[in-house]
Amino acid sequence: MTRKGGPYGPPEDRKDEQPWQEPGSDESLQRTLDLALKAEFDDDDEEPDFIYGDIVHDTEAEEPIALVVVNIPGLKAKEWEFADGETLADRNAKCPDDDEVIVVVPLDVLKEFLPEWNTRESAIPVEKLSDDEIPFAPFPSIRLVRVEDSHLRD
Repeated sequence: MTRKGGPYGPPEDRKDEQPWQEPGSDESLQRTLDLALKAEFDDDDEEPDFIYGDIVHDTEAEEPIALVVVNIPGLKAKEWEFADGETLADRNAKCPDDDEVIVVVPLDVLKEFLPEWNTRESAIPVEKLSDDEIPFAPFPSIRLVRVEDSHLRD
């Protein structure tokens, strides 16, 4: 029976054992796994696609207008339900059910209702938008493209 060695190969006193390597590969399986895990953790360091204050466009609009990201509620498209019972995913055929919901307000509308929007440091709660009758719309993130960075980005 083969003895297990350290994290990268056989025990030092065994010269007849080699780390397993997939045929045709230049790297051992352990090295490949290490690289995959590193890549997975490196993704966590990336900036989010959208944050409060980003200016975005709807990629499906014939004439895109400037929309401001005002809230990211942490919901999936299949979880955002409209009054008629449909979900955001239902209304967007190309949208995966687990796509992130992004709440936006047209820039000109936001300037009118909240002139200081670009000095805020936190999202505007959806309840406040509703209470203040500020027109907003939820979008699946897949439909939005960032055209200008938020004042909160470094």
